Amino acid sequence: MEWLEGWACLPVQPGGSRREAAERLVRDLERRREAGQLVEGEGGVVAVRREAWDCERLGLEAGKLELLLARSEQGGRELLLRAVEKARAQGLVHLTCRLDSRDYTGAAALQGAGFCLRDLLVTLAVTRPREPSAFPAGVRRATERDAERLAELSARCFSTPGDSYNRYLNDPHLPRAGVREVYAHWARTSIGGPAADVTFVVEEEGELAGFLTLNLPRDGVAKVPLNAVDARWRGRGLYRELVRAALAESWLHGAERVEVVTQLQQLAVQRTWWRLGGTAQSSSMTWSRELGIRGGAGA
Repeated sequence: MEWLEGWACLPVQPGGSRREAAERLVRDLERRREAGQLVEGEGGVVAVRREAWDCERLGLEAGKLELLLARSEQGGRELLLRAVEKARAQGLVHLTCRLDSRDYTGAAALQGAGFCLRDLLVTLAVTRPREPSAFPAGVRRATERDAERLAELSARCFSTPGDSYNRYLNDPHLPRAGVREVYAHWARTSIGGPAADVTFVVEEEGELAGFLTLNLPRDGVAKVPLNAVDARWRGRGLYRELVRAALAESWLHGAERVEVVTQLQQLAVQRTWWRLGGTAQSSSMTWSRELGIRGGAGA
């Protein structure tokens, strides 16, 4: 517990204490231990689990490494190589790991164990203003009739190099058709489905030009899971109107904060949130490894 409280990358919630965060992490580790997911040792601890979402969409057995706590680069590397073997024993052929960008020890351990960096993310948030703005004209709620058009727009926006920098697209071991399916399914299930509570769209010349999905507030925080504007319609302020719609809807439902996660390279997205009062909350990096190729010394 003392080591966790002093860990630089401990995920402390806004207004919370380091002790509370450490206790929450210990409880999570215990649940993972009971589920048989943990790999533990002097080098630290990491959880290995199958990721059903990726498996179903990508057509391969994919897993995730979570709660990586590496005490040292060498110890972390050895820990991760054991995790790779555990994943292989479960039939997994691909692993992904999301890491706090402050965790240089964990990053070095991942690189030493044959993982490659796939994306860099930043979390932005807007806090509730004294006078919430009105819902913007020109934005509407998506309906079931939009589902297939929305799926195609999402697939195109997130599978085109240069338009997006997501971890799926940046990974040469993942099939492009699978990447399209990930984002098509994500958008499709954001309308009346489990992926979002509400989806907003904007149109240009009769076409869907952009969209934004929203999860309404839980514990005072609303989140934007997926959002994009077609490259042909960028630079017209459409994204700003979508974000304004998300903010207005969130305030209406009692949110105190609205968060979005975007790629570090998406400066236009970040500028939009900054101009609407957003501030950076955290940043992270995503690593992956294809398990059919033994990368890293001793792997």
